[in-house]
Amino acid sequence: MADHLLKAVFLAKELPIVKVKDVLKYKLVSEKRDRAVFEISPKKYVFAYSFGALAFFDVDDVMISATIKNLRGLKVEILKDKIWDEYKVIDHVKNSVEFNLIRMKTADLEHMSLVALVLAQSVALEFYENQVDAMVTQFSPLNKQLSEKGKLAARDKQILKVVGGNNTVIEVIVSKLSLLEEPASAWENEEMEWLFNRLHYMFEIEERFKHVQYKLGFIQNNSELMLEVLRGRRDAMLEWIIIALIAFEILIFVYEIWFK
Repeated sequence: MADHLLKAVFLAKELPIVKVKDVLKYKLVSEKRDRAVFEISPKKYVFAYSFGALAFFDVDDVMISATIKNLRGLKVEILKDKIWDEYKVIDHVKNSVEFNLIRMKTADLEHMSLVALVLAQSVALEFYENQVDAMVTQFSPLNKQLSEKGKLAARDKQILKVVGGNNTVIEVIVSKLSLLEEPASAWENEEMEWLFNRLHYMFEIEERFKHVQYKLGFIQNNSELMLEVLRGRRDAMLEWIIIALIAFEILIFVYEIWFK
């Protein structure tokens, strides 16, 4: 029985696959619009995903570091605090998916592609979970201002930045990560479908996604409230500007009557 190791890292908000092929000079095994598989050396693979993650199968740390370094040629922002996870794969006579390892009757590229995808989605989801938690934290002082003072002391730009961040996270999770979509290989093969479902359960993908959805809903409600406050603040400012202009015109009128 042989042991294998799969490592995944989330290192950028986006990896353009077309350009990834140009900077990674490894053998290209397969390519789709949103992902590509490269063979670094015999039976050692790197999986690249457009949503910003890489997964490495049986690749040593030196080659992993070299691969990430090469990606700096893409001119994309590589995160300083990368998110890592790893999963042990053991050749076995029976398939089983456990918390820290998976036993596989067939640890071939097709099966490993599926495991790599879920692990890569997991580290990407963790990044956005942290982003959402940070946004919830950003709203706390704004809500406190509203409850205690009945107004917002924050600048419009600061509030709009928080609201914009929320919309970006929603777009990425829904359109790029495709967390709840089964890959084509799972549609066509009962064993692959079982593997996909077990991995999703083990990594709590659906549960974590629901928690993110709940928090995003909270942020969305707060965003609408903040935007309404901003509109009110701007309307009030416009009213004062109009009043000031009217007063200015009255002063000119009075000046022309009395002094001319």
